[in-house]
Amino acid sequence: MKQYQSKTELIETIQESYRKYIHEFDAIPESFKDKVCDDVDRTPAESLAYQVGWTSLLLKWESDEQAGLKVQTPSENFKWNQLGQLYTWFTENYAHYPLSKLTAMLELSLIHISEPTRLDVI
Repeated sequence: MKQYQSKTELIETIQESYRKYIHEFDAIPESFKDKVCDDVDRTPAESLAYQVGWTSLLLKWESDEQAGLKVQTPSENFKWNQLGQLYTWFTENYAHYPLSKLTAMLELSLIHISEPTRLDVI
């Protein structure tokens, strides 16, 4: 795993990766959000739902750790050998939203991750 020299470098890397990722959705019309494309294993909505789900879990782990709670990974309801079911849960809970809502949810998560106090333990 890459080692970062500072929290700032890590945050900047997260932001840069996010910008590259989210830019891929700029030209996708809402009417294509559930369209399966050749050579892609998820629809645009499923892809964003996956990212929103994992980012939400990451923020929950951080919040629980900061509160002194036991962090349960990947979640209280899923074990590591149930990732397929977790991905299905992400799809069921998030993929029905419009692409604009999903990108806004992901953007909000990035703002939370980018707050300097969020990464004090790193």
